[in-house]
Amino acid sequence: MNGDTERDTFEKEREGSKALFEKAQGILAGGVTSELRTAAPFPLFIERAEGARKWDTDGNEYIDYSMGSAALLLGHAHPAVIDALGRQASKGTLYSGLTTLEVEWAEAVKSLYPAAERVRFTGSGTEASTLAFRLARAATSREKILRFEGHFHGWGDDTSVGIKVPFARPHTHGILRAVNEATIVCPANLESTEAALAANPDIAAIVLEPSGASWGTAPLPEGFLEGLRRLADTSGALLIFDEVITGFRWSPGGAQSLFGVAPDLTTLAKNLTGGLPGGAVAGREIHMRLLDPSFEYRGMRAGVFHRGTFNANPVSAATGITAINLFRTGEPQRHADSMATRLREGMARVLRRREIAGAVYGPSSTFHIYLGPTPQNGSIEGLSTAALKSIPAATVQCLQRALRLRGVDLMSYTGGVTSAAHTLTDIDKTIEAFDSSIEEIAGAGKIEQL
Repeated sequence: MNGDTERDTFEKEREGSKALFEKAQGILAGGVTSELRTAAPFPLFIERAEGARKWDTDGNEYIDYSMGSAALLLGHAHPAVIDALGRQASKGTLYSGLTTLEVEWAEAVKSLYPAAERVRFTGSGTEASTLAFRLARAATSREKILRFEGHFHGWGDDTSVGIKVPFARPHTHGILRAVNEATIVCPANLESTEAALAANPDIAAIVLEPSGASWGTAPLPEGFLEGLRRLADTSGALLIFDEVITGFRWSPGGAQSLFGVAPDLTTLAKNLTGGLPGGAVAGREIHMRLLDPSFEYRGMRAGVFHRGTFNANPVSAATGITAINLFRTGEPQRHADSMATRLREGMARVLRRREIAGAVYGPSSTFHIYLGPTPQNGSIEGLSTAALKSIPAATVQCLQRALRLRGVDLMSYTGGVTSAAHTLTDIDKTIEAFDSSIEEIAGAGKIEQL
């Protein structure tokens, strides 16, 4: 099947999605509600999902590796989560008051996360990052945030600086110049970090994804987390772990429990709620007390302002409690990790056998596909964050379309996550689909051969 025939087949089998996208372009800005949902020649419109599978509006079935952008470690429509959702929804979805559920939910988080002496729920992961940055600035009386190239902390003004290549250039219009000036972006190595802290004594916090940039697309060097903890302590800056993706997925207590490095503040979302909207900041009591309306701080009560209509809404709290009780056993993580290991190994074999330049790698229940020259055949060691995040868009689009045509859906990046619902059959079918997809796009000249 040549490229033109493949595209024609793709469009013919997805006429419903194509028509809906054409309609959406006249109603929704850009035809989508998130730029990550764009795709060539058009995005899919999904009707339902269960376990590790989802179905589009044309009835096409996909093995799903986006899994709610990594929010569904338990899989789609997990029976216990759906039961909790239904039972709570029948009692009401929003009370504008406190509930016993949010206390139980916070207790569950506190029991698993070393840094979680106090918890404050938010409406999303982006909101959690915004609040964590505000807390750090208030606690230290400093203004700047030190972050690392390609690490994602939400779409907000000062939370998204430095996410896109080239990292030093403003990534979007509409952000105040002062916001960019209040953010220091540096490579993820201890030498650069130490130099940035020395040159900027007004840094309030060091923030990072403890997986490495973009949930491990660019892994961290060995000893980096421990080194950051030392540098934060020495400089007086707070250390913030963005565990929106690593939380509950890397281990029941996230990356901080797995690696034994406790931050001052932690941001959580995604699996925190069992896959519903919501987020949280968890941290040391000495910092979190700035949110207490009864605590006077430098002439103000509730030294840090924070509100939110949907914070700790009872539906998200109910599903979050249910999910965390399942995560606590460690079994969902063990199964998802084993499925990801099998998938990474199988995809890597495909690249070697077909003599394609690239690598398949990743920690925990993730996998990342890098297509391009590697310093050592099949290893990404030595490649920069910019290189790992700069696979040509045409290559990404071709791989995504080829896999979707064969019933496999990745995240918008070239990679994805596994879940407790994925099976050996799913993994083996995916490896077969990857093999034929690589053959197809290599024949079209879209990827390099060794």
